[in-house]
Amino acid sequence: MKSTYDVLANDLKRLGLWLVPIVTVAVAFILYWDIPLAWYFEKELDPSIHKIMGMVTEAANSAIWFGLAAIGLLSSWVLAQRTHDADRAIRFKNQARAWIFMLVSMLTAAALLNFLKIAIGRYRPRYLFNDDLFGFEPFGVALKMASLPSGHAQSIWSAMIALAFLTPRYAPVYVAVAVTVSISRFVTAVHFVSDVIVGSFLSIAVAILMRRWFERNNQSIRLTPR
Repeated sequence: MKSTYDVLANDLKRLGLWLVPIVTVAVAFILYWDIPLAWYFEKELDPSIHKIMGMVTEAANSAIWFGLAAIGLLSSWVLAQRTHDADRAIRFKNQARAWIFMLVSMLTAAALLNFLKIAIGRYRPRYLFNDDLFGFEPFGVALKMASLPSGHAQSIWSAMIALAFLTPRYAPVYVAVAVTVSISRFVTAVHFVSDVIVGSFLSIAVAILMRRWFERNNQSIRLTPR
């Protein structure tokens, strides 16, 4: 039986290659652009755009996507138990496994994100606006104060990438939703741009690795036929 590393090796290498440019861009934003952009979005942007984006950002509520995955899992499990057709039972069990993938992917990304938030300890933009605080206090900032990575960006990307793997036909729609909601996080000046970049990448990376693990024995997590 292959080890976990053997299963994930190729994806880990590819993600490692992406990690360098992602970190470089995030650091560039932290050093040069996060502060001026945060002030612009807070003070100069049309209030109507703030209001619209404030509604858009609610789509990142993790309860929505955990609820969807839980309902999908429960429904698939019940259908698998009730059917007397062996092929249908197998299909429903595979669907339940796909929903488990989504739950595990979201939970893993959320756990990593919360650890990074506390470990990095970056102050949210509101502390810049109200107290002229900008910087990092590793392991010294409460979770609700910590900004990097963005939790909402992580939440929406975790859900949308998982759904893209489950139903690839609609992948462009899911990506568009994730991008729009992610943009809303810094447009509403709740997060810095770099927070969103890191949160998004974290979610995508975890989803890719979880997918590889769940499909390691040639078991597809697709809900729809090829």
